Amino acid sequence: METVNAAPNLAQDLIRIHKAITRGLTVGAAKGAQFMAEPPSDTSLRRGLADYVQALTFVLGAHHLGEDEVAFPAFKAKLPDAPYARLSQDHKRIEALLGPIRDSAGRSAEGSMEAELKFMADGLKSLMALWSPHIEMEESQFSEKAIGAVMRPDEQAGLSAVLGKHSQEHIGPPFLALPFVLFNLELEDRTAFANTLPKPVVEVLIPHEWKDKWAPMKPFLLS
Repeated sequence: METVNAAPNLAQDLIRIHKAITRGLTVGAAKGAQFMAEPPSDTSLRRGLADYVQALTFVLGAHHLGEDEVAFPAFKAKLPDAPYARLSQDHKRIEALLGPIRDSAGRSAEGSMEAELKFMADGLKSLMALWSPHIEMEESQFSEKAIGAVMRPDEQAGLSAVLGKHSQEHIGPPFLALPFVLFNLELEDRTAFANTLPKPVVEVLIPHEWKDKWAPMKPFLLS
């Protein structure tokens, strides 16, 4: 992936992770419904969808935890009028769905496929109903214009670095979560996200050492 030097932009970072999660919700729900109607004979597809949805839950949980513990406290000093209580309450409602969805995804790869897939797909649809208005509010309140008016580029870069470290500590299995984010993004966003990761992760771990671990997810990812 080509390295691009761009000015720090917290708003674009936020939109980028939202794009990956939104695609994950959409694909997970659609494929769950498809597999209920036509169960795949290839067991690797069942494992791949389970891994994909579990990675989604880890990424979404880590994203919201990073907002609650790092981003929102930093933003409050600069943008005090944003609806932080409402956003954090949304996070709690979403978090309550993640564990059950993760568990049902895991069981769907092992047996009882139809019942677990239905639970998983219905859970993802419920998540999407909460997610869409939630990110619309976030992206409106923390737009590039709003953040740029109150935070210098070096302040944005510093907060971005802290958020990145926090995410790495809470994102779950990195061999699933990081490929999930990278390959649920179109090329321009993928390159920008890759530039936030250590080079060994992008150039060695994901394409080589971790490849067999995330390979079952490939049918659900962007090429």
